[in-house]
Amino acid sequence: MSFPRATPAEAEFAERRSLVRREVSIPAKAGFRSGPPIRCTVRNISPMGAMLEFVDELNVPPTFRIVIDSEIFAADCEVRHVKGRNVGVMFTSNRLEAMARFS
Repeated sequence: MSFPRATPAEAEFAERRSLVRREVSIPAKAGFRSGPPIRCTVRNISPMGAMLEFVDELNVPPTFRIVIDSEIFAADCEVRHVKGRNVGVMFTSNRLEAMARFS
């Protein structure tokens, strides 16, 4: 038995995350190895990752640290995708802490 394939447009919008992200607007800082931290806004978050919005488009390194002062939370991140000023990241540290705070 075969199943119908999703069109490219349908596949683009298919939810691939195992955990739903909460819509938020939280100030944060992205710490790169070179230079001072860059301010950004967390637009959505889950225990596994987040969507960050920067003021300007920039070349982000493949890994960096995100700090959310108001939530007293920090995690190492791996970039999963970039679209303009938005950067989707997967947390590579502190997932248990993120689970407790953002589930």
